[in-house]
Amino acid sequence: MNTQRWSIALIVIAASAFSTWARAENIYKCGTSYSQSPCPGGKLLDVDDSRDPQQKKLKDEITQRDAELARDMERDRLTNEKALRAADAKRPFAPSPPAQVVVVREEPVLIKPKRFKHKTAKQLGFVAEVPEARRPPVKKKSAKKNGAENPTLGQR
Repeated sequence: MNTQRWSIALIVIAASAFSTWARAENIYKCGTSYSQSPCPGGKLLDVDDSRDPQQKKLKDEITQRDAELARDMERDRLTNEKALRAADAKRPFAPSPPAQVVVVREEPVLIKPKRFKHKTAKQLGFVAEVPEARRPPVKKKSAKKNGAENPTLGQR
């Protein structure tokens, strides 16, 4: 059963490698995007590799060196993390002391609710009135309530 799975996997891998061989395709630039199919106003781009064999070999060596350096850095990181985990496991666990809660008791303060004044017609905005309805005449505030009994007394 296991050999049958391996043979099927090998066939699938070979078929996918065969179907994805690099072939020259046309690339079109359509505005700010690129596409394999032509578009209205698109321009055909020349994407041939113009490097000579020596330049390609140099780039391949640099890529291989970078990949090896990345593997070394990952190995070092994993080693350091393993050492830190081992050091943490050896260190005894000491829970932090519980925070002390301080209770402050104050005398309650009574808060008086705001008293809202009745809004006048100007504050309410437009008020519709029936024309036939009669309103009682509005009394003007007396001078005593305004705090000035006689306005001419203070002007001597």
